Amino acid sequence: MKRYLEELDIEQILFGYNDMPPTKRRKTDEENIKGRYNLDKVKATKEWTKETFEIQNIRKKGEALELKALQILRAQNIITNMSKAHLLEETKEGTKLKQIIGDRGIDLFGEITIHEQTIQWIGQCKMTKQLTNTVINEMKGLLSTRPNTIGIIIYGGSKSSQTESIVETSNSDIFLSHIEELHTIRKQIEIKQSQKGIRTMSITKMFIEEMEDVEFDKNGRILKAKRIKNVSTQIWGTSSQNEDILN
Repeated sequence: MKRYLEELDIEQILFGYNDMPPTKRRKTDEENIKGRYNLDKVKATKEWTKETFEIQNIRKKGEALELKALQILRAQNIITNMSKAHLLEETKEGTKLKQIIGDRGIDLFGEITIHEQTIQWIGQCKMTKQLTNTVINEMKGLLSTRPNTIGIIIYGGSKSSQTESIVETSNSDIFLSHIEELHTIRKQIEIKQSQKGIRTMSITKMFIEEMEDVEFDKNGRILKAKRIKNVSTQIWGTSSQNEDILN
């Protein structure tokens, strides 16, 4: 009889253990981002633009635009980071902002993945009444040394018709977006990618292990060679390896 009771107790314990509530599924990174930044809640309105333009401090006005842009971009599952770094100073009164390190013309940066293709991007934010052509030319210069990178210029004022024509001359795609339309930027990039493809700079590097009887021109380019061994080329971080090349 005693043995039967012991077996019964074991069965009751096991039953109680199996009756525990199921564990909750962990959210993915994408779900966490979208949960934190709800696009309908963070997108800019005309009222937000008006209130931001009323800020008298130019620096604070610009920082307000950068923060709003960061929230809107992250809500679209676009990896976004701020470029500015802050130096803090410890004083008797507490921690104070000592200096804002320059961002070299880049306010935001990150990457976006579309149809399994990952593209880097850099952004500039301009909370001015008129977007000048100087900003476009500056972005073109920044992109000229960055392979597989597009530019996004976010502005709060107006732009001229000439601005669009300057953008078209860039070797890499530049997307212009008013802050009130920034919540559609992912769709704009996706449409461009599916219809015409994304235009970015391509940089090719060549690595040569060994060369024999080589002649160069005045610019250091190879004119001819008897033998070139183990040539490796690298394009946008991907590489292809070839065997010995004989001339």
